[in-house]
Amino acid sequence: MPTPFNHLAIARDVLLVLPRALVDDLLAEPAAWMFGNIAPDVQTVSHQTRYATHFFPVPLDDAPRAMRVLFAAHPELADPRRLAPGRAVFLAGYLAHLEFDQHWISDIFSPIFGPHAHWSSPAERIYLHNALRAWWDAQDLATLTPEDGVTVAGAIPNQWLPFVQDEHLAHWRDFVAPQLQHSHVRTAEVFAERMKVAVADFAALVESPEQMAARVFPYCAPERLAGYRERAMAATVEVVTRYWRGEWAAG
Repeated sequence: MPTPFNHLAIARDVLLVLPRALVDDLLAEPAAWMFGNIAPDVQTVSHQTRYATHFFPVPLDDAPRAMRVLFAAHPELADPRRLAPGRAVFLAGYLAHLEFDQHWISDIFSPIFGPHAHWSSPAERIYLHNALRAWWDAQDLATLTPEDGVTVAGAIPNQWLPFVQDEHLAHWRDFVAPQLQHSHVRTAEVFAERMKVAVADFAALVESPEQMAARVFPYCAPERLAGYRERAMAATVEVVTRYWRGEWAAG
């Protein structure tokens, strides 16, 4: 799925295609918006299951859209007009993250790298899937700035989620934001640690155009990533716009 830095770049780019009045509302709480776009990955530090913060299974099978599961479990979150402004903006960002992640599973992971794929071994597919994610992370990271890290660092959770403690949200914020603020990004390190492989070997693959072209792009070319991003962006605009209008509360 997209990394935190992908999601931060997405948070910026979504603002270019949302309705102007909605953008103005979201930018009234920029820290909440940016942090909401990375907050579902809080399970990294809270040690919850991914389902507990993302509201969809992997593989998806016939799972409903994540935001419907979220609002069915926590209907008090479904109407932004009943929430404090910062919390409402944070939830809008949270929904954007869920939409991009769920589309990643349906468009990229399951058909290409998942358990039903038939090329190479499962371990090799996961390794190359993470290499693709790290490569895309690097592309988006180049468009972010230390000021984006400052913005994320300014988010102050205040009982924003009934299923995640504020201290865990703050811990996640303080893990991600300084990486941008101090230009010390740990993406390759985090992936390598999870897979129990050498950081240098993994980074060498991700940073080599030749190796990526030979080992990863035959299965998922950058053009396929671009198509995924376009579809996920359109879905996210729909979800966030309808959320801000209060339509999901009515449904």
